[in-house]
Parts: sequence; C-alpha cells; structure tokens
Amino acid sequence: MGSTNLFVDEDTCATNFMIRDDKMMELVAPHKEPITPFIHKVRSLYKQHGVSTILVIGGSGDYFQVADHVLMMDSYACLDVTDKAKAIVERHNGIKSAATSNEPSSSSFGTITNRYPIGHAFLPPPNNSKINVRARTIVTYGDGLELDLGGLEQIVHKSQTHAIASSIQQIATRLLSNDPSANGGNATTLTLATVLRRWNELIDREGLDVVLSSSFNNGGDGDYNGVHARPRMLEIAGAMNRLRRDGTFRQKPR
Repeated sequence: MGSTNLFVDEDTCATNFMIRDDKMMELVAPHKEPITPFIHKVRSLYKQHGVSTILVIGGSGDYFQVADHVLMMDSYACLDVTDKAKAIVERHNGIKSAATSNEPSSSSFGTITNRYPIGHAFLPPPNNSKINVRARTIVTYGDGLELDLGGLEQIVHKSQTHAIASSIQQIATRLLSNDPSANGGNATTLTLATVLRRWNELIDREGLDVVLSSSFNNGGDGDYNGVHARPRMLEIAGAMNRLRRDGTFRQKPR
C-alpha cells in the first residue's frame, strides 16, 4: 500500500518475531531459524525503503540500540528519555545482545513484493451474484464464501462495510477489467496500491455514489438507500487481502 510508517505493539506480536536472545541463538543457530527478528530489520527497513517504525514495547531494552528516539510514559506524561536509553546502551557496551548478534541479512531488508489483484476473483459467481453484508465484520458471497473483517478494528459501523463490499465489486468491474493490459479482467499490471489510489481519486471526483451499482445487492433495499459510509482505502485493502479465494492476487504482473 506504500505506507511510510509501521505501528507495532509488542503485546500483539510473536516473541520470536520481535527478538531472539543470545541463549536461544546459541542453541538454535540463525541458519536454522526461518524467522529473522524484527530488531535486525527495523533499521534497514527505514534506510532502504523509507519506512519508519513506532514500536510500543516494555519487555526488551535491546531496541534502545536501534532506536532514534525513546519516549516513556510516566504517570500519563510522555517523556523523551532518548539520552538516558543511549547511556544505558553505552554502559552495557560489549555485552552480547539481540541487537548486536550476528544474524543473517541484518544489513539488508530485502525486496518488498508487489501484489497484483485479479479482477474476476473479487466478483461473486455468475450463477449467484448476491453479496450480503450480514454484520459489521461479515460479508458473504453467493457461493457461501465468507469475508471476515474482524481484524480491521477501524471499521466502526456497518455502513462502512456496505461501502467496502460495493467498492470491491466496482473496483473489479470498473478498474481491473478495463485496464488495457488486462486479459478479459483476469490479469492486470496494476498493483493493489495503484488500484486503490485510482479508486480513491474516483470517489473524490464523482462522490460516494460511485460505489453504488444496480448489479450488486449489498444488503440494502436499493441503490440510494443511505447505508453507505466512505471507508478508508486501508480498510478496502484489508478486505481484499482477506478474501480467501484462489487467484485473487499475483506477485508478478502478466
């Protein structure tokens, strides 16, 4: 999607994604561990791809070494403790830590692979075109496929879900199948980020009515029934990524 910031909460992350201490690295060699801890990628993610990270953490001071700024909450007051954190790092200089261990690929983040949505995969089956918004976090397709949006916490009202469901169908028919490089709507050279940027521009230009179409039944009584509220492109992207159907994305353009 082209984000330039990551917000990471330690409490919702796997421990071995965040960090591996020296004892664990001594027992399980880095070349035998498929996951490279984030502490070895966070700097290169910024240097090579321009993506900053805001990390909420309370369990590992090893991140002090790779942090540009360290803020601490003290009795509801936010304090800049960067100098103090760096001084702690200096006092522990020479002691092996997760930030200084010799993990593979720590100097390079690697390639970020684009995702290319395939238009027809986001449409309901031809013999049953009904799409129903059952709840704020549940959208069902005519073939029984269920789209679970429970992980998208910023969806606060069912009207957003209606607009997301409608937007996905309109994107598939209006943007993907009409792309000159598409093959009958089955392939595209547009990345997901590009598709959603164009869709956002289309809504800005034509208004929210652009998400409505008589070709789709999104759980309302008609097209202009006031059940749609404009969602962010991030939520539409999250919904498209969660649609569990074969052939929704390619990692290379055709």
